Amino acid sequence: MRIKYIILPALIILIVFVGYRIISLYTEGRSYYFKKIDSTNLTNESFGKVRLHDNIHQLSFVKNYGTPLSREDNDLYDYYHWEGGLETASIINGKEKGDIVRLIIGEVEEGIKAKNSLKTAKGIEIGSKKQDVIASYGPKYYKRTEQGVDIVGYVDHKLGATIEFWVVESGKVSEIRLDDTSID
Repeated sequence: MRIKYIILPALIILIVFVGYRIISLYTEGRSYYFKKIDSTNLTNESFGKVRLHDNIHQLSFVKNYGTPLSREDNDLYDYYHWEGGLETASIINGKEKGDIVRLIIGEVEEGIKAKNSLKTAKGIEIGSKKQDVIASYGPKYYKRTEQGVDIVGYVDHKLGATIEFWVVESGKVSEIRLDDTSID
């Protein structure tokens, strides 16, 4: 009889602890994965001469990319699709309006590469192999899964940036995202 009174509370505590861990994993988002990973220097990263925190209204950006092909509204950021396969997410309002917080290059459709020459500072592009990513960026990466796709990511804690390589079943990169770490 005493064992019931000991096991039942212990079981409840265990269930609460496990539930809390699962909930915290889903509520923390991407940052859960890169908090404990050693930093990788991403200072030189850009896609097509565009860097994080550039502004889509700057003359140099407009000169290279013109007007967006399309725009997707989002509660937090405006997503724009540009000529050459570049996609950006930028701040919607305030004095940082237009500042880029996410850069994306990817396939137009699954298996079809955008007609562009966009690549990372270390030469990784759509279609590169996962092994090439790790050989170029090193062993200090985190792994996560989103939308059924394996993701290999690197974080620069000092810069406050991440670069993620979305790897499909064939072992090839289908999307690359360069993000400010504030995006979850």
